Amino acid sequence: TMKKAVLIQACENLIKKFDPKKMTLDSHAAEELGDCESANADPGSVFVKQVFYGVVRNKQALKVFMSQFYNDMAASVLRADYTRYLILAYLTIFRLQEITFPEYRKFIESQEPDKMGVFLSYIFDIERLTNSVKWDWLKIFDLEFVEEHMLLPLSKHAHTAEKMRIEMIAKASGLAAEKEASEGRVGIPELPKKQLTKPRSPNLTRPAPRHVQQPERISQEIVAKPVPNYNQRTQLSQVESDKEDRRQMELHKTIKKYETAKEQPFQFHETRNTIRETRKEYENKEANQLMFEMPPRQHQTKNKGDKDGGKPKSAPAEFRMNTASYLREEALYKKKQAQDAKVIQSYESELRDATEFYSWQTSMREQDLQGRKEQVERVRMLAKQSADEAKEAILKQKSDNYEVASLVKLESKEMQKQLELESEMTQLMNKQLVREVISVRENAPKEAQSRMFIQRKERHNELKDELSLLLSNKEEEDRILLKEREERVKKLKAENEVHELFIKEFDPTESIGIGLLDEMSLLEMKERLEINKLRDKENNENKRSSIVNQKQKQSESLRKRIENIERIRSNTSESSKEFRNKKKLKEEQEAIKTKEIRNMNNLKLLNNLNIKRDHIKKERQWLADEEERMEKIKHFQGGGSGSKEKEELHFLQLLQGSERGAKQRQYENQISSKFYEDTKSKAKNENDKNLKNVINMKKKDNRIIEDEIERKKKELILKEKADAQIKKNAFLEQREKHKNVKDRIAGLNPYAATRTEMSKSKREKLKQSSIQSN
Repeated sequence: TMKKAVLIQACENLIKKFDPKKMTLDSHAAEELGDCESANADPGSVFVKQVFYGVVRNKQALKVFMSQFYNDMAASVLRADYTRYLILAYLTIFRLQEITFPEYRKFIESQEPDKMGVFLSYIFDIERLTNSVKWDWLKIFDLEFVEEHMLLPLSKHAHTAEKMRIEMIAKASGLAAEKEASEGRVGIPELPKKQLTKPRSPNLTRPAPRHVQQPERISQEIVAKPVPNYNQRTQLSQVESDKEDRRQMELHKTIKKYETAKEQPFQFHETRNTIRETRKEYENKEANQLMFEMPPRQHQTKNKGDKDGGKPKSAPAEFRMNTASYLREEALYKKKQAQDAKVIQSYESELRDATEFYSWQTSMREQDLQGRKEQVERVRMLAKQSADEAKEAILKQKSDNYEVASLVKLESKEMQKQLELESEMTQLMNKQLVREVISVRENAPKEAQSRMFIQRKERHNELKDELSLLLSNKEEEDRILLKEREERVKKLKAENEVHELFIKEFDPTESIGIGLLDEMSLLEMKERLEINKLRDKENNENKRSSIVNQKQKQSESLRKRIENIERIRSNTSESSKEFRNKKKLKEEQEAIKTKEIRNMNNLKLLNNLNIKRDHIKKERQWLADEEERMEKIKHFQGGGSGSKEKEELHFLQLLQGSERGAKQRQYENQISSKFYEDTKSKAKNENDKNLKNVINMKKKDNRIIEDEIERKKKELILKEKADAQIKKNAFLEQREKHKNVKDRIAGLNPYAATRTEMSKSKREKLKQSSIQSN
């Protein structure tokens, strides 16, 4: 059998070499490990293969844990040990019960103690895992598996793992004795710290399932009122006379009410169609508040005879144009000129004037607006015709609702029976579960307690022997280290007690000789400072003259721009005034035209209403005459059988006539509704087609934008490369200039240059002699 450290290293190499794009899982394991399925196979190879398969199979859950582990412990772990921590996490979470904790302890002790201390402190912290990793694990496994097979073994061995972590920390602190010796604490044992109290959740019972209340029954009965009896004793003439009397009474009341009032609240002849005038008045008022560039008025003196009591009138606001406002106005004019130039250029290149198109577009929009108005009127008429159909649909819907309600009642009864059966089944299942829990509760704790007592006793004996051996070895090592340190301290004291006397003379013409790039002596520094002062003075004079010239050019340019703006202003104001007058005239003509059309439509509507009223009045008069004629016939004929047959025949003909009229109206309504539906479907298809065109245009625009972005990225990369090359050339040029300046300075002061060279050569000799002596 292989050692534990060798097994972990073999698992790590096998996982790192695996590439799923090149080779499958089984072929990679067979190639690296050989035969692992026969009875004579190596147990170490079998274990490595099992770990390899387990890590790959539970890759998603382990990846969640590793990402959280490296996120929380980033300061204590290395990215190079990722695979090793991955293998140990698999053994801890999925194989701890199978390999038992003593064998797991050997795997942990085979690794570096400081790394294992960090790993154990994190993976056996159940509270931290429950608050972070558990919710990600629930996306992969169900709740029962996570709590019983993943977190429960960790919670059982958490106390033992904490002790092992403390031992790992003690083993990792091999330098602790050396630190104690330096601080004067050799031989003083460190007192154990008291462990912190860990909160535990109370053992609460499972809540009972909530009792679902029975649904309230909603009554579906419809109780209709009986037909009133007054329909049999009223006549049409009596109803019309009563209605006319009520109308006259209300008319007299209304006239009397407004005749006695002090002020007449309604003036219908003056308030008709005043919306446009009110809107125009409000817009003029807002525009007057925004007129800031009016010429300032002369100051008016107070007069006692004025109506306003001699108060001076308020002058409009005054402001002065600055440079920024002139530049903004010029930018606007230039933008407009560019647009005009573009239009002229397109006309020159394409030989096409867009004014005809815009005029055609305006006329078409007006036609579309008129068509929409006609469509609205047509829809309004169709809505009137569809009112009767809506009444019939409501009656049909009521009958359908009644049938659906009866079906719902039957279905609710069946669902009630099914709920009762399900509740009985859940009660039986809960009783069986209670019996099983009681049987397990009586036997399982005793067996687990006896096993834990034996394991603790064995672990205590092993730990005691190991600690005694470690303490003896540690004392021997501390004794040897202490002797070596005392000898070393004596040697250092003997070497550093005597100091040599060293006096150095100062030479202003000699540099320090350290080997820096720009070393110089004191005299050379003074000469260079004088040269720099003269150069700075000359640069300041040149810069001052360039600034003065630039300011003069700017002021001249600004003056020319202001003159150009004033000329454009005068031209623009005249053209704008002419355009406003034309627009105002056109609006007045349109208002007159719309008023005439509205009056014409009102007259048509009034004529139609009068025709309908006359028709209804004639029909009512005919019915009254017919009723009077039938009464006379009954009176003269004495109510015989022939009169009854004629009366029945007459009313039958009336019913047939009304039926034919209803069929004709129904046919007309069907034709109009069909026309409306066809128009609606055509409009919908046209809208869908327009929407698809808009989407395709957007996709095309987005594609063009993406190509433009890609092209600009490439241009930016090329520009960055060019900038880097320019910077590199500038650096080389600057370095060459610096070299030339040094040579020129050396030519101006040869004595300082020779002294600098002598000091450098002297420093090199001292450096070589010190190396040879060592």
